[in-house]
Amino acid sequence: MKSATKTIKQSSQKLELLESLRGIAALLIVAFHGTELFRLKFNQPFLLSLFEFGDSGVDFFFVLSGFLLALTSFKYIGHQNSAKEFLIKRCERIYPFYWFVSLCIIPVYFLVPSFGKGYETDITVIIKSLLLIPQEHAPIISAAWFLSHLVFFYFVFALVIFIPKVASKLVLAGLSISAFVALGDIFSGFQLWDKTHFLINFTFSYYNLEFLAGCLLGTIFKTNQLKKSVSLSMLVVGCLAFCLSGLLEVYVLQISAETTGFSHYYEFMTYGLSSILIIGGAAFLEKSYRISINRWFVMLGAAAFSIYLTHYPILSIFTKAMQVAGLNRTSYYTVGMVLACVMTVLIGALAHVYVEKRVAAMFRNRLTYKKA
Repeated sequence: MKSATKTIKQSSQKLELLESLRGIAALLIVAFHGTELFRLKFNQPFLLSLFEFGDSGVDFFFVLSGFLLALTSFKYIGHQNSAKEFLIKRCERIYPFYWFVSLCIIPVYFLVPSFGKGYETDITVIIKSLLLIPQEHAPIISAAWFLSHLVFFYFVFALVIFIPKVASKLVLAGLSISAFVALGDIFSGFQLWDKTHFLINFTFSYYNLEFLAGCLLGTIFKTNQLKKSVSLSMLVVGCLAFCLSGLLEVYVLQISAETTGFSHYYEFMTYGLSSILIIGGAAFLEKSYRISINRWFVMLGAAAFSIYLTHYPILSIFTKAMQVAGLNRTSYYTVGMVLACVMTVLIGALAHVYVEKRVAAMFRNRLTYKKA
């Protein structure tokens, strides 16, 4: 029993390059929503629409989340009694700060209904949002749809820990069905199912495959090593493919604003696969070779979760402030939105340092106190 506990408590290697890349992905998402709000409120392209592909940062997050799960939590497999510990640690990472942000924002929709779309004051929507249960509407914090997938993966993984033989067979069956359905959807011209039904979209989302691809990459990473030249080539090719896919999407295919089956398939085949190359290349490169990363980039990566959760409401507030100011030149609006994006990132980083860490510590201490 002692040896099992010791195995579970082994610390994982700190991959600072990967942490920095997570921060850059968060910046892409901020720029994407800045572009979206700029077009919505001012009917103008923001920075030549360059960051309309910025939502691809989510594809990177899905692959990275699967990779980190394999890296930090596969040690629990084989220790059935650790399923509860795994779930608590995962929920401790997500829920406390998410609840804090949600409880700050929910009253705004009651006081100023014009900020929302009408469903934010529905008690059922609020409860499902707080618990991150998939629903027809977006969560109160719209960006939290990503977290609903994570929570689902964590519960599935907890089942694999608790009943490994049965759960593993179910996961394998689910993967096979998902792959079959995805292929069928492609060959049918993306007409296989009704894309408007939220539960079907959630179940057969390409994001699930990205997460699982990240898990597979993490498993390979733990037991293998690559030459520096191979790792570097993976990283460079992945970055180039990611950026070129974005330019192709925005300026040639022009599918940035679409939610069709083809657009999702394009994201999976371009950003998903290039994210695998980026994460794999960065991780293997840093596994054997020490890389000096500027501490500000590392801090940005550490604050990515906080930035991701807080950026949209903060950007919305800045945008409304610019509207109220009544500036009459596009150049003023552009400078204002650039500053708004910068301030949004800074506020998110400060929230990580002064709120997210403390809220998580309070939650953790509370649980420790109860156990004692």
